[in-house]
Amino acid sequence: MKFLKVNKLSFLSLLAMIVITTILYPGLPETIPVNYDWNGVARSETPAEIVALLIPVIYAVVILLIEVFLRISPEKYSMPNSRRAKDIIVFGVGLLLTSVHIGLLTNAGDMHVIERFLAFGMALFLIVVGNVFGKMELNFIIGIRLPWTIASESNWRATHRFAGRLMVIVGVALFIVSFYYSHLVVTVAASTSTVLIPVIYSYLYFNKNERSAL
Repeated sequence: MKFLKVNKLSFLSLLAMIVITTILYPGLPETIPVNYDWNGVARSETPAEIVALLIPVIYAVVILLIEVFLRISPEKYSMPNSRRAKDIIVFGVGLLLTSVHIGLLTNAGDMHVIERFLAFGMALFLIVVGNVFGKMELNFIIGIRLPWTIASESNWRATHRFAGRLMVIVGVALFIVSFYYSHLVVTVAASTSTVLIPVIYSYLYFNKNERSAL
C-alpha cells in the first residue's frame, strides 16, 4: 500500500494510459506505422497489439525501477523529504508517454500526428516537472547529475531551481506553439535546451562560487 501511496499520481497516469488504450484498441488496424523517414513516409508497420502494450509496459517498469533504485540508495540520497516531487516528476513522464502513445495509436500513417502529440506531451512534461524540479533533494536517479552538482548541495539546488524555471518557460512556449505548428526538430531542440543551458549554468556556478574552495 505504501508503494501505491507514494506513487499515486504515477499510477493515475498509468491507469489513464490503460483506459485510453482500451477505448482505442477495438478500432485499430492490424498494423500501425511507427517508423518514418525524414520525408514523413512510413518505412514499416508494427502489429497493433505490440504498439498498444509497449509504452504502458515501459512506463510501469519506469515507475518500479525508480522506486527500487531510491530504496537501495544510501539514505542521504533516497529523497526522503521530496517523494512528492518525485511522484510529480514521474507523473510528468507519464503525461509525455501518454501523449506519444495516443499519437502512435492514432497516426494512421501521418507522421505529423505523432509530431503534434509529441510536442504537446513534451510541453506538459516540462511545465509539470519544471514546477517541482527545484524541490528535489540530491540523489543519483533523477535530475542533472554532474560532478559539480553531485559534489555540492548548493550547486544542486541552484542548478535545479534555474532548470525548473527554464522548463516552465519553454514548456509554456512549446504548448502554445504546438497548437499551430509542430515539428520533431523544434520539439527536440526545445527540450534539449532545458538540459544543456542548465548544464552550462551549473558549470559557471561552480567556477564562480566553488572552484576556489578546492
